[in-house]
Amino acid sequence: MPAVNGKFPQVSGLCFTYDIAAPAGSRVTGAVRADASGNCTTTPIDLTAGASYKIAENDFMASGGDGYPVTNAKPGYATQDIMDQVLADYVAANSPLSPSVKAAPNGRINCTDSNGPGTGNDCPALTPSP
Repeated sequence: MPAVNGKFPQVSGLCFTYDIAAPAGSRVTGAVRADASGNCTTTPIDLTAGASYKIAENDFMASGGDGYPVTNAKPGYATQDIMDQVLADYVAANSPLSPSVKAAPNGRINCTDSNGPGTGNDCPALTPSP
């Protein structure tokens, strides 16, 4: 962001705010946990360098796709489960599946722009899904 080039993470289990005008790597200004329904809570996420989290990412991103850092070869990162197998197991155990469709974002990802007045807002316009 602000260029649309595929490099924007999607999240589950948390809500975050980012400053689109800040330098890459320093844009996230705050994050809180989401409840089981996906609604943002007030429970903060520790964003300090000493915090550790378990994430799920596909092989493309883990190997540096879309310009993301290569994570599957760094100290402190470990592969736990292969995503395609986890998905296949879930589908097998829960079929038939019923997709849920949300009409609009529920506040999980929020953009701010610190460029200041008169410079325009570079935050993307949200367009609800059909």
